[in-house]
Amino acid sequence: MVVAVLGNAYSLQYFEGSNWLLCGYEDNPISQSLVPQVIFGARTAKGKLPVSATKKYTAGTGLPTASLGRLKYGVPESVGMDSEVLKQIDNIALEAIAYAATPGCQVLVVKDGTVVFNKAYGHYTYEAVKPVTNNTIYDIASITKVAATLQAIMFLKDRGKINLDAKLATYLPELKGTNKANLVMRDILSHQAGLRPGITTWQKTIDNKKLKDTYYASTQKGSYDNQVIPGVYSINSMEDSLWTWTVKSALRDKPKGGSYDYAYSDLGFYIMKRVAETMLNQPIEEFLDQNFYAPLGLSTLTYTPLIKHPRERLVPTEDDNYFRKNLIWGTVHDQGAAMMGGVGGHAGLFSNANDLAVLMQMNMNNGNYGGHRYFTTDVVSEFAKQQFKDSRRGLGWDKPAIDGNGPTSSMASNATFGHTGFTGTAAWADPENKLIYIFLSNRVYPDAGNTKLVKYNIRTRIHDVVYKAMVPKT
Repeated sequence: MVVAVLGNAYSLQYFEGSNWLLCGYEDNPISQSLVPQVIFGARTAKGKLPVSATKKYTAGTGLPTASLGRLKYGVPESVGMDSEVLKQIDNIALEAIAYAATPGCQVLVVKDGTVVFNKAYGHYTYEAVKPVTNNTIYDIASITKVAATLQAIMFLKDRGKINLDAKLATYLPELKGTNKANLVMRDILSHQAGLRPGITTWQKTIDNKKLKDTYYASTQKGSYDNQVIPGVYSINSMEDSLWTWTVKSALRDKPKGGSYDYAYSDLGFYIMKRVAETMLNQPIEEFLDQNFYAPLGLSTLTYTPLIKHPRERLVPTEDDNYFRKNLIWGTVHDQGAAMMGGVGGHAGLFSNANDLAVLMQMNMNNGNYGGHRYFTTDVVSEFAKQQFKDSRRGLGWDKPAIDGNGPTSSMASNATFGHTGFTGTAAWADPENKLIYIFLSNRVYPDAGNTKLVKYNIRTRIHDVVYKAMVPKT
């Protein structure tokens, strides 16, 4: 236990029984922000007592503490950014809400390991009942691909357990004799293996617009354990059915005499989840929590968030009138992930902006964070490199477009990596500029057909402001 005294140094006389004592000197917002950062190792402490409070605590007493390299929290000017320029983010975020591109959002910016901007805007819904805060939790959709599945795949590569140029059947012998057996790991991760974008598997489990009893039950009983939404539970063998449909799916037509070009596919991460769980011999959600999320202290970055958090902390997504016939609130929006109980290789993760930023910082540091090495090699840099000259993609990671008209600011360096999500999310890390940008929203509320976030270029314009706020070095 660390006792933090935010007051006059002479008051230390009342705390002589404490084994660990921190004197913050003043009780104001600055001290209240800095003292916790010293305790959890984001900032160093070098202070010495300027006075003698007691015989035990004499002038000059003090222990220096080291930084563990965790995210700090400070003002933009402390890392060479202009706070006045960053205020332009307010206008763009409020524009998005005014034009009904999304009912609310979170925006976070990290520069040189310091969080310099972390704001919430709008409300959970357009009814404007509950305001978004920095603690609100969002469905981050396809960012799951890189924040979950790819972390496991990079872990395996880092430990020398997989070869990126090996054929898929090397790790999944069950695929021998199928059209997936000879797909190469590198091609799958860069979306150039010929996989179709996805399969509307949920349609196979309904009949006359109703859920089939074969696959679903209204109560959690017997062999129906997977919560799709409260009041709908899928059969435990659902993931096996989804895997069978994935394996049997046709590949895209291959150009004569050539190789497959880039085509974004969810199916590749259905497959990568299977590879990870087979090689790790553990469910991916358990592995990630034990090896990444819990050690990093990420309480909101999780699958199936209703197990850990009250629904009031989560924003709703789509009012689904075609499959689940309900407002999706607290369970994953993606149909395929929902059918498996919320844990997909391509979707299923929830988070707030801060926790996602911590994971991105760890990745930008090639696995080094908080005094711990999560990767022992520069595996993230390897995966974040562009893989093919005619595609911007890395391995799993998305990147800036070659022509400048991509998902990032045109000012982002070529080293930038990250991903976007269908629900209206984005996470980008730029190692050259030591910059992280997180944008979370629920643009799919109440209708997933709402494309105004892209129409008005909200995410990218905010990213532009982040770069414009960097003061040129003289």
